[in-house]
Amino acid sequence: MLTSDLLRYRVKKKKVYPTYLDTSSETAQQKANLLTSIFEDSLHETYETIDEQVSQAIGYGTDFLIWRGLAKLLYDRSEFNTVSAVDPVDTRRVVFETANRLGPVTSDEVRARVLEEAATQLVCTAEDCEAALYADLKARQRLTEYKKLKPDVLLDRYNMAQAQGILYKATRMEIFLGEQDAKLLRYLFQMLKFYGLMHRIWKADDGWKVEVDGPASLLRQNRKYGLQMAIFLPALVLMEDWKMVAELDWAKDKRDYVMELSHEDALVSHYRARGQWISDAEKMLEDRFKDYDTEWELERRGTLLELDGGQVLIPNYVLKHPDGRVVFMEVIGFWRKSYLERRLEALQAMSNTPLVLVVSEKLNGERGKLKDSPASLVFFKTVILIDKVLDAAESVSK
Repeated sequence: MLTSDLLRYRVKKKKVYPTYLDTSSETAQQKANLLTSIFEDSLHETYETIDEQVSQAIGYGTDFLIWRGLAKLLYDRSEFNTVSAVDPVDTRRVVFETANRLGPVTSDEVRARVLEEAATQLVCTAEDCEAALYADLKARQRLTEYKKLKPDVLLDRYNMAQAQGILYKATRMEIFLGEQDAKLLRYLFQMLKFYGLMHRIWKADDGWKVEVDGPASLLRQNRKYGLQMAIFLPALVLMEDWKMVAELDWAKDKRDYVMELSHEDALVSHYRARGQWISDAEKMLEDRFKDYDTEWELERRGTLLELDGGQVLIPNYVLKHPDGRVVFMEVIGFWRKSYLERRLEALQAMSNTPLVLVVSEKLNGERGKLKDSPASLVFFKTVILIDKVLDAAESVSK
């Protein structure tokens, strides 16, 4: 992700516009080629060596901010680790103790003697000993893994990162979807749940409307939720016909700035609408449920439930009993008191459709708690307790 100092944008009449890079520019393509080549060719090189090459490639021209942003995205795909034959901390201790015993290191000869004696104690060579001395410093750490990225994809990622960075300031987001391919639509709703975003969905005559609470609307968990909001954006960009309006807390004590994006913007998604995305808590629930002694069966199914007023709920699971009872189950990640209360109101409007809400206590976005917790509400911290879920299912399906 890009840090705030690397974001490029303009503000006009309280609208914030990301400044996109012209990906067809010959200069941009040359820089992207050069930067990606540096990382691809530098496996096992030190951070210091790579950073020097990057600095030379970037230069100090007027477009410095753009090229530094491209480099930041490549650094994010890189893993630097301490590579040393012996532990650097132990090496420094033994070397310094040896130097203190032998006296001041006033010549290369004395220095070589210190390293030789220290190496004997550490059971390594003098060269290994010298290399290990400061191998754990960031500048001396080595590139051990790099996820390759094609130059043209890097440029697309840069434009996406500009919009994502601005979303950190969002207090609320509205999404308008035209008629979509059914698979794409299911994918989008699934990603809303996977990233734990607080949302409401309405069916409209010409498509769908989705409201999403933003990171700045939370009193706690702000940074983590902001990241979830940002990494959701590429999923939205995959849609065929869409528009998003994000309300921003852009200026101090003022929340009436907005950013508008749509399918007409220069954004290219790197996501693929395929597979199943479930949280760790859900995966653990599914694995444990297989061996749990119960007549109930758990089935992952994104069933669409229409409520009064056109609102829609899409539970994560369906619980089935041999006697014919069916209970829907929705797992909620981030939440606020008001958000949960709205969900409970939706439950009351679904008196003929039994639904259980399974809610994370750890991802409560504020200190507010419900005064009364109905039987259809199950809280969990890390592990979703199956017995509590089944008790709730029994209660709502009587």
